[in-house]
Amino acid sequence: MVIFTLLLLVWNLIDFRDLGDFVMWEFRTPRVLGALFAGWGLAMAGLMMQTLFRNPLAGPFLIGVTPGAGLGMAFYIFLGGFLPVSISQFGSSLSAMIGAIAILGLQLLLNRGFGTPIRMLLTGMVLGFLASALIQLMQQLSNIQELQRFTFWGMGSFEKIQWPDPFWILLPILMIGILFWSRRGSMDSYLLGDMVLQSDGISLIHTRRILVLGGAILAGYITSFCGPIGFVGLVGPHIAKRIAQTESHQHVMFPSMLWGGFLSLAADTIAHDMIPGMVFQVNPITALIGAPILIWSLRQKKNSI
Repeated sequence: MVIFTLLLLVWNLIDFRDLGDFVMWEFRTPRVLGALFAGWGLAMAGLMMQTLFRNPLAGPFLIGVTPGAGLGMAFYIFLGGFLPVSISQFGSSLSAMIGAIAILGLQLLLNRGFGTPIRMLLTGMVLGFLASALIQLMQQLSNIQELQRFTFWGMGSFEKIQWPDPFWILLPILMIGILFWSRRGSMDSYLLGDMVLQSDGISLIHTRRILVLGGAILAGYITSFCGPIGFVGLVGPHIAKRIAQTESHQHVMFPSMLWGGFLSLAADTIAHDMIPGMVFQVNPITALIGAPILIWSLRQKKNSI
């Protein structure tokens, strides 16, 4: 899989198609690196959510972070933006990030802190439905240009990633990744149950705080740059666990990120090179790649029981 990722990087970053140095460096290189780094971050966020809920099908959308980012972007597009910044990638990204943080803050407020996973799940679903309802209301009041722009963002794309965006995407991945890796033993104990975690002398609330904040910040931050990218955060950790035959974070954290980066980069490559002269959105392609892999993995798991 590492070899395939390197081959995709070579295909995308070496000018086989005579695009010119300016196009390669100013447009294609930041987009490709952004896709790779976004895949790493989404896979790590997915792994953190799967650990939090002790469920291999969990993801950041369960606690309302992704709908929150969509709501922030909807405010920015449909209502002219609620931030004192110019209409730019930075402004739209910041709006989406604030929407994700607002939903997470409301989640913590309603739960009076870091509640049980099932309570956070139910609250997140309600807040997600509320955010989606508000988005639909704003869509009804929008004009055709605004609606097209929001639809384009909602289908996911790395097109607007420019220098130095890839480094801004990578920074929180490194910071949260180091923290997550340093607590890998605690995360393994958490998977075995609250009683096991507490018997090991590890704080349950502190562990949940790392998982919730780390996963939510990563997912919301990356979504603000490229829109909601489906299946990457779900499939990456799932494949890594299936191959490693374990849920130990020491053995699945980095493979999860590598699989997420490969899936994201493969989807971006297909979106640009599948039909010459046409560029597709990333979300449908990640679904077409990720859904069959996930179905196959679940069937294999069922047959092994």
